[in-house]
Amino acid sequence: MPLAEAYPSTTSPGSGSPLSYISEETQSIFGKIDLGTIQQSVSKSIPLTFRLKFFTREQHGVLDRVLEAYLSELGLEGIQETLSYCTKELLVNAQKAAAKRVYFQKKGLSINDPDDYKKGMRQFLHYLTESAGEGSREQTETDGGITLTIQSTGGIFIIKVSNKGELTQEEYSRISDRILKARGFSSFYEALNSVRDVTEGAGLGIVILIQFLKRIGVSEEAFTIESAQGSTTACLRIPLSQVQLDKVRALAEVVARDIDSLPHFPENVMVLIAMTKDPKTEVTGIAKKISADPTLTADLLRLVNSAYFMLPRRVVDIVEAVKLIGLKGLQNLLLSYGTQKILGRTYRNMRSLWDHSYQTALYAYLLARSLKRSFSLLDDVYVTGILHDLGLIVVTYLHPALQRKIREFCNKKHIPLKVLEDFSYGLNHADTGGLIASKWNFPDQLVEGIKYHHEPLNAPLRHKDVVFCVYLANMMSNIEKGLVSFEQIETPVLQDFGIKDDAHFNKIHGQFKLVYERQRETLSAQNA
Repeated sequence: MPLAEAYPSTTSPGSGSPLSYISEETQSIFGKIDLGTIQQSVSKSIPLTFRLKFFTREQHGVLDRVLEAYLSELGLEGIQETLSYCTKELLVNAQKAAAKRVYFQKKGLSINDPDDYKKGMRQFLHYLTESAGEGSREQTETDGGITLTIQSTGGIFIIKVSNKGELTQEEYSRISDRILKARGFSSFYEALNSVRDVTEGAGLGIVILIQFLKRIGVSEEAFTIESAQGSTTACLRIPLSQVQLDKVRALAEVVARDIDSLPHFPENVMVLIAMTKDPKTEVTGIAKKISADPTLTADLLRLVNSAYFMLPRRVVDIVEAVKLIGLKGLQNLLLSYGTQKILGRTYRNMRSLWDHSYQTALYAYLLARSLKRSFSLLDDVYVTGILHDLGLIVVTYLHPALQRKIREFCNKKHIPLKVLEDFSYGLNHADTGGLIASKWNFPDQLVEGIKYHHEPLNAPLRHKDVVFCVYLANMMSNIEKGLVSFEQIETPVLQDFGIKDDAHFNKIHGQFKLVYERQRETLSAQNA
């Protein structure tokens, strides 16, 4: 018995081939949806309806792919993450509403009686916490489930979520109050700060939903809830002419202001970088300039002799160090050094994030050397790997309290951190890192490597290899932490490296991990 069935309002299921990224198993969850059905739904404004007995965690990914295919037909792929979050929020709320009514009925409580409602809600929330959602599943299935409808008609994209049971006056007042509050917030930051305990929610989901709508240029009026004739329907009506995919200027200015307040790149480092680019400058002249600064000399020798540079022997002479790593390598080394100097205490207090950066750098280096077999890439991918999370480091330094709240909310709602970054700052940390790198006059390949390390397919072709190496290296590191899975890696990137399947990927990843672990052991021994 499938958990759900889907049907368009036609007698034919469509003629297209099945969606390549929806397996037979997942099709059984949302019904047999093929590309032809979705194309037909879009072209003829036919509602696409799903009847869900229960909205499980496993179905989240399926919903993402259905919305992705639908919005792709409309040319609105850019709002897929936004609408995925909003739809999931409505489905989860409908599920809880249905479960609540069944629970009250079983306990002999009247949901319309104020005293019973307070008593029942305390018991119900405790019950949901204790049962980890299993009781909710049983109750919603008994109650007849939820209906999700997707449609595009008259220039409006519509998402409806319905469940059995009418809203009580208390519930309607609470929802109206949350919508009213949401109107006054200009950013996700303000909305998040409006609730003291984000772990309890307290209506934060609806407030954030409205912030998501604002983010794509749509007002809170696009969200409505109607309750009559024994059911409740939450609806999003998105006027396609109002959808704005550009960054919200007011939020972007907040980030720009913070970036402008950062100090300029160290002058002595910039002078040295300029010398490495001047063909008339001799190595001895560069070494002399470095040696004039004892702190820079000591720090550069320490970095050059670190295990990550894998030099054949320990170097104590600056001239020899420059010759060994080359002028391009020295440029990138100086960029990394200067960045760490600017961040100062931030660098020292964020050891785990920098460990991730060094791991990404090493993996990117190995990808360029072993799979790309391009030695000209080695220096660029390594330093870009080290600095790829520059924006996250700076943003965390500037807004540490907000970062904590964002992570708590993301964990509770099972939302990728990247999605909410766009709403808290107007730019995600990759964009922010790109702006900082530009402010500090980093080379183009580093700027683009930092900016596109989460969106490699959007990177300019001229520096695609750098971006692809850093992206895949970052994914490898995040897979080890359990943050992503192989299925989430962009297929064109895997193809570019000649990686055929997950077994091939795991073999390469395993080899790289061994190298990284050996390097860590060597580095620890050197620092002991």
